[in-house]
Amino acid sequence: MEQQMENRPGLNEKSGLFILIGLMGVGFMVGGFLSFFVWKLMTGQGMADMQLSMSNPDFANQVRVTQTLLSLFIFLFPALLTARIINTKPLQLLGFSGKSSWQTYGTAIIIMLITIVIAGSLATLNEMIPVTPSMKLYFTEMEDKYLQQVEVMSQMKGIPDLLVSLVVMAFVPAVVEEVFFRGGFQNLMHRSTGNMWVSIIVTSLLFSAIHFSFYGFFARTALGIVLGLLFATSQNIWVPILAHFVNNAIAVGQVYYLRSTGQSLAESMDDQYPLWWGLFAIAFFFFAYRRFEKTLE
Repeated sequence: MEQQMENRPGLNEKSGLFILIGLMGVGFMVGGFLSFFVWKLMTGQGMADMQLSMSNPDFANQVRVTQTLLSLFIFLFPALLTARIINTKPLQLLGFSGKSSWQTYGTAIIIMLITIVIAGSLATLNEMIPVTPSMKLYFTEMEDKYLQQVEVMSQMKGIPDLLVSLVVMAFVPAVVEEVFFRGGFQNLMHRSTGNMWVSIIVTSLLFSAIHFSFYGFFARTALGIVLGLLFATSQNIWVPILAHFVNNAIAVGQVYYLRSTGQSLAESMDDQYPLWWGLFAIAFFFFAYRRFEKTLE
């Protein structure tokens, strides 16, 4: 971990954590209000109609705009504002001034491809957890709602739509989530506690929980741990952003392929792999991570 930066008088990374969480709550309320206001301007609909229309493919562009706006206020703006409040060099604090070689970025991509296999095996393990019938029904309904949201936002009829989806569903989430979770929450916790692994694991659990997916909890936790490790090692926020984008872009590409071939979108969500695949992937992961560390020397 780098040495402590120039904090403003009376403020430190620990107070920054509380400020970040508080601003996230404020951002949720403000972003929610502005999203509804923009939705009403674009569609003329009220709150009740908005809830129904967000599952209607005819409103794909409106859903993309409002969801992007909401994510900016919940994640990106709170992290930027918190860094600005507590530190004289906010962008440096968040990791934007970090520099890495092309070998580092390339190895980070390889690590993410390996992590996708590990996450798929963990999804299989997650599915094996015994739950009551009522809980299973509840968790399945959550997954169905998520799938409906993805189906609406991923309306793609050609290359232009694919490019829009890559920006809205891959690049924007990668930037806003990494700035908040890795550059903000994990970074501030690491600097305030001095414990890298505690900060990575706690942040990864929060990162996974906020997606509200039981069957994807293990997979997203693993993804968060790897992204956190990439940031903690490189101190460059663009490294986990690139890795996160690659993960998202592959999912968008799968959806585009399925739509263009007339297949069911649900098939792209079936990203489970045998457990033994994950064991082999873990071995490859350690090899790739050692290579990643060497690119930083």
